[in-house]
Amino acid sequence: MPPRQSPAQKLAAKLLLGGEWAPVTNKIGFVKKPLDEAAVEWRKWVQRSNHQARGGIGVTEHQGTLTELLSMLLPLGYGTRWLLLETANPEWTAVMENTTGGVTFNYSLYHHLWEVRQIPTIEVEDEPKNMKRMPGELARGRWGGRNLSIIDESGPRRSLSLYHSEPWKFSHGGEPYDFEDVEQYSAPRALDCFPHETLVHICRNLGLDPFEEDFYVPNGRAFIVELLFEGKSSDEKKYTLAEARAGHDDISVPAVDDPVIGNALYPSGSANPSPDEVFPVTGFEPYTRPTPWDQAVKDFEECLKRYSSYPVRASFSDGLEDLGILALPSLASGGTGSTDISVMASATLLESPSAIREYTAAFMILQWRQADDSSAYESYYPNPKQMAVIRRIYKEQGLYPFDAGSNEVYFNLAVDKMIRTVTSLRLAKELVDWEDSRPAPSSEEAAARRNRSCAWDIRMHIQQREDEIWNSELDDRVQTP
Repeated sequence: MPPRQSPAQKLAAKLLLGGEWAPVTNKIGFVKKPLDEAAVEWRKWVQRSNHQARGGIGVTEHQGTLTELLSMLLPLGYGTRWLLLETANPEWTAVMENTTGGVTFNYSLYHHLWEVRQIPTIEVEDEPKNMKRMPGELARGRWGGRNLSIIDESGPRRSLSLYHSEPWKFSHGGEPYDFEDVEQYSAPRALDCFPHETLVHICRNLGLDPFEEDFYVPNGRAFIVELLFEGKSSDEKKYTLAEARAGHDDISVPAVDDPVIGNALYPSGSANPSPDEVFPVTGFEPYTRPTPWDQAVKDFEECLKRYSSYPVRASFSDGLEDLGILALPSLASGGTGSTDISVMASATLLESPSAIREYTAAFMILQWRQADDSSAYESYYPNPKQMAVIRRIYKEQGLYPFDAGSNEVYFNLAVDKMIRTVTSLRLAKELVDWEDSRPAPSSEEAAARRNRSCAWDIRMHIQQREDEIWNSELDDRVQTP
């Protein structure tokens, strides 16, 4: 009798290539253009994006099977390369990135392809939850989640999201399609609101079959669009697929901090050193329209610079308001000398008191690994013992189970601790009162993001009791005075 499969293994078996190319295939973007046109559009976006590589942008056409073409993305984690694949629906092209996890297509799919070019896009994500607590080390696995974001000719059309927050939560926004079973979204159990089969059903009605291998490269064609660095090697980490999966998608082995094999196999960083064509970068040209907040954006950018060890840029986004998000950061690390941070800010944030903007700026920056290699995740992300203390404190405040993703809660607290350690900033009653005074969210999706688990009130309470969490008895990263 075969061994019993876990829920994560059962889901992985339904995903593209049985999940064997996760994390690359955990999130897939789709552009409503034929392959050749999509490759041109993507290259034009990269040229003007915050990915400003010294050697320009390389574009190469490839032929092969899906797995052969995916291998063109190796090594994972170093630089940035995108694989654009033809699909069985000639109207749509698929896009994947050489990520080790956490890829975001937000700027390319929404802010460029739709806002600038009015090209419809779809983003599909299905990641199994396989978290496993391990004695004496950080937990292995991924928290999991399922998301679908649809942008049509008129703008954001539909979004559905299932995310793990001890327990799972489900939210959706936009007008449902006629073919959706909207009654399902009211199921008592969040996992039953948006199962994998529902994601497949919606995608198929839109002309996509993202989890079927034969949906891709019917003629074996694809393009690689990549950042070039004049052939120079880099000290940045370069992962093989196995190294990137270790401790995350493959929890039978611990995570790889030093990808020895990947670094040895790819000393120059690229598996595709001779592109067909090379295009120059044109400088970062964000799509912006004159707004009443232009000066406030410049002022907020100065706040960001105070905490950033990288070049940083702020921009205004009216779309964040509908999602209930104050600010949204992204880090572009294309290799030697090209790391920078971009932060989109909402009108609510830009109109807020200076203390709100200042703390938010620090949070936007210090959540990333800094140039001196300091990292909130590595230095302050709680271990299982610390998580137990945090859950106890939340229970005492009537806030457990969490109403947000567990990783989101723990990571927010880790970044808060990082801020307190390297700056003079502290969460204060002014921030809590301002947050409490904000009007009720106007959309269901924004309401789902307005949670108590990550509110400044409980985070200030954690700040007051931080010595119960970050101390040498619970955490060997803390040095005893």
